[in-house]
Amino acid sequence: MVDGDRLRTDIERFGWLPSLFARVMRRLQKRLGVHVCRVRIRTLVADPPRSDLPAGIDLRVLSRDDLLRASEDDTLSLSRDFVEAALERGDVAFGACDGHQLVSYMWRTLTAAPHVDGLWVRVDRPYCYGYKGFTHPDYRGLHLNPAISLFSDAHFLALGYTHNIGFIDVHNLSSLATRKYKGNVAIGYAGYVKWFGHCFTYRTPSVRRTGFEFFHPSS
Repeated sequence: MVDGDRLRTDIERFGWLPSLFARVMRRLQKRLGVHVCRVRIRTLVADPPRSDLPAGIDLRVLSRDDLLRASEDDTLSLSRDFVEAALERGDVAFGACDGHQLVSYMWRTLTAAPHVDGLWVRVDRPYCYGYKGFTHPDYRGLHLNPAISLFSDAHFLALGYTHNIGFIDVHNLSSLATRKYKGNVAIGYAGYVKWFGHCFTYRTPSVRRTGFEFFHPSS
């Protein structure tokens, strides 16, 4: 789809102003290294609505053995080094399995996790943060990742955590629209600017109060 067609499609779905704003922000990110994210929180639920999973798919907390076995499957985008480092930090992985085969997963942390561009994301109680969600191409479109996310809520509620916190690039209109209908509430903005080899992070006061931040591990 050429950009003109894509723009018309976006305007039909999201309106003129959001569509033009998204393109401006995408250019700022590409050309000037300006990354702007909308930060959202979602209240964890002890008894989530039933997920209409396909027959044979079940959700589970993934063990170390599950994860190491998955790291040997190139189609799952999960390296052994990543698994070992995440487990060492105390992060937990949740997944959807078709029989014994892992087909979708996500990680959650209570402390900090790697992002991109050499940055990490830090969170603080009572917030947990979900990251590195992945679904095998053959199983996409089945809404496995949202089901896994809700399934994991009980684990963290039992530990005294009450909310999940996450973010979406402001130019990602489809994801922003989808998240509106899944109990997520926007609380502010956070992001970073890459400038001449340096990276400057920022967050609005409402986000600062949650403890959420982008940071460089060496700083």
